[in-house]
Amino acid sequence: MRLLLLFVLLPALALAQPGNDAAGTSDAQEKQTENKERKLDRQKQVIDSQILRASNWVDSFFADENYEAETATTLVRLRPELYYRKEQGAKVKAKVRIKLSLPNLGRKTSLVIGNDDAIDDFNDGLDDSAQETVIGLQFFGQSSNFWHSSLSVGLKFNEFAAYAGPRVRFLSPWGERKSFAFTQAVRYQSNGYWNTVSRLDFNFILGDRYFFRQTFDGRWRGERSDEEGFRTRISSVFTQRLPDMAGLQYDFSTIVHTRPDTHVDSYTLALRYRKKSKRDWLYYEIVPQVSFDHDYDYVFNPGIRLRAEFFFGADTSSEFSMREHEDTQNFRW
Repeated sequence: MRLLLLFVLLPALALAQPGNDAAGTSDAQEKQTENKERKLDRQKQVIDSQILRASNWVDSFFADENYEAETATTLVRLRPELYYRKEQGAKVKAKVRIKLSLPNLGRKTSLVIGNDDAIDDFNDGLDDSAQETVIGLQFFGQSSNFWHSSLSVGLKFNEFAAYAGPRVRFLSPWGERKSFAFTQAVRYQSNGYWNTVSRLDFNFILGDRYFFRQTFDGRWRGERSDEEGFRTRISSVFTQRLPDMAGLQYDFSTIVHTRPDTHVDSYTLALRYRKKSKRDWLYYEIVPQVSFDHDYDYVFNPGIRLRAEFFFGADTSSEFSMREHEDTQNFRW
């Protein structure tokens, strides 16, 4: 009887063993798959963080208009400059922009006074007429590292009018060391003019200290529509992070106007050296450049721009004030 039971059970045990092994193998494979997925998620977070940090450093250090437009902190920005070009001679200009956070409104609203970045680029030395003065409120909507929205209302004074309009920006990683960002702003004015800004940026990390951005910036500015039509600026900017809190940008820009006919308004090649002084609130720039302008029959037009830039009153918790991306000499994105 015992021998009979032994002969019956042995085949059953033999048949059951591969099933257990298969179950164990299946569980191990599931765990490996889960570990791989977690690892991929962590790698994606690192990659996303890397391109975001690189973009933020470039925008913060070189005071890009998009960076300030998305900061709801108190900031006074003063920028005097001496601008010389062979065909135009020398000019001395100063731009002021005051942004006051209104804490009683949950830090979601800012009072803005001074030059208007939404339509005229505060950093745009190529456009001498970029001197629009406004006073208004900017209301911030929901935002994240990759999405930002706001609504601006106020008054402009050069050609007096009230204005209102939204602004939206979306940024998304694209591959391991690349991203793209799209910005759209629309503004209606009580004098019947519309202003729009459409900007597309492609960002590329090229090394520990090197960054490249290709920008397509299209603007319709109502008051200037008869003179320039739709204004398109195509810029290729190579950024190099230097030691001692300094940076260098090689910028080649082409500006196209569609009125009175479609033509290239200017080609400009500029070398922009920017350095933060020992004081966190003081930066200075030296920008030699060469341009070929439609108004001067595209003759060789060398020039130079000297700038100082002062930042006052920013909240100490603000990235804009702390420049946390610049804190160490060994910073790598």
